[in-house]
Amino acid sequence: MRAVLLGALILAACVPPSSTPATPTPSLPVISSATPTSVATPSVPSTSTFADGGSAPWPVVLYEGGGFIVSRRTESDSNELARPCGPVTRLEAGPAGLLTWCQTVQLDVAELRLISLPDGRVTVLASGVYASWSAGVAPDGRLAAAFRLGDCAPPAPVCQTRAVLIDVASKTEREIIPSSYPLGATLEWTALGLTLFQPECAEAGCAGTGDKGGTFVWDGSTFKRWSELRFVARSGDWTLLERMRSFSDQSDQRAAVLRGPTGERTLSAGHALALSDNGETLVWSPGSRRLIRYAPDGRVLWQADFDGTVRQMIGTDAVLASSAANRIELYDLKRMLRFVPTTPILSVVTGVPR
Repeated sequence: MRAVLLGALILAACVPPSSTPATPTPSLPVISSATPTSVATPSVPSTSTFADGGSAPWPVVLYEGGGFIVSRRTESDSNELARPCGPVTRLEAGPAGLLTWCQTVQLDVAELRLISLPDGRVTVLASGVYASWSAGVAPDGRLAAAFRLGDCAPPAPVCQTRAVLIDVASKTEREIIPSSYPLGATLEWTALGLTLFQPECAEAGCAGTGDKGGTFVWDGSTFKRWSELRFVARSGDWTLLERMRSFSDQSDQRAAVLRGPTGERTLSAGHALALSDNGETLVWSPGSRRLIRYAPDGRVLWQADFDGTVRQMIGTDAVLASSAANRIELYDLKRMLRFVPTTPILSVVTGVPR
C-alpha cells in the first residue's frame, strides 16, 4: 500500500501544469457593455484661390506718389490730388488723411506733410525728420510724432535717435523719447493712443531685450509698458497681438495671439493682419504661402493660396501685396478677386476702403 501511494505521488509530480491561466480579479469594475464614444474632428476647409478681378470695381481707393504728385486712383481713372512737396517717397493713410514723406537733399532726412481727404489740402507737419523711420499723426490731426537726429558725441560710431511730439498748429515740439538707440522702434496712433513698439532686435543690434521691448503707450508724460507683445488691432471685446522678435529678420518665427473674453490664445504661426468685431482673425503664413482666417476658438474658417508678400492691409478685407515678380497687386478677400492692373500700381502707394 505504501508503494502504491508513493508511486501516485511521483506520477502527480511528473504531470505538467495546466496551460490555462487563472483569471485575475480586476481592481476596478469593468463595464463590458460600454459603447465607444466618437470624437468629432473639426474639418479644415478646402483651400480657395483668387480669381482674376479684371475690370470689376476695386474694394479700395488707392493713393499713389509719383515724383512731386500724389494721385487718387480707382479701377477706372487716376486724378491728381495734391503736390505736397517732393519727391514723394512714402504714403500712409489714416483717419486724419495721408501722412506723406518727401525727399530732401540730405540723406535719410524728410519733410513730413499731411494731405486731407478728399479735398487734398496740404498741412506742413515737420521738417528734418528721419525718412526711414516711422511717424504718426493723431486721428484729429492736431498732433504728430516723429523721430529726429539725436546726440552724435564721439567716439560713438553712429549718432543716436530721439522722438518728438509736434503740435501741428504751433509747430512746438516736446521730446518723448530721449536721445538713445531705439533700434527698429515704431511710433503710431492706435486704439490704445500714441503707441511705441520696440522690437527685441533690428539690423543694427538689439535694444529691446527684457522689459525694454514690447508695446508702450504714452500717458501724457512717459511711455508705459503695456505688453511684451506687439499690439496690432482692437475690435469690440477682442485684441489682436503678435509675438515677434524683429521686423528685419526673415527667419523670425512670428505668431498671432488673440486676447478676448475667454482669455488669451495663440492662434497660429505667421503675421497677424486684421481683426473683425466677432473675433475672427486674418493671418498671413509665409511658410505655407496662405492667408488664413481663424475663429476665436482657433478653428480655421477659411484659407487661400497666396504667393506674395503683404505690404499692408486696407481695412479688414483688402490686401496690398508685392508679387514674386515685384509687381504691386490688390486682393479682395470678400469677393476672392485679385487685381493686377495693366497700368502698374506705383510702389509709393497706400489706400482706404470704399
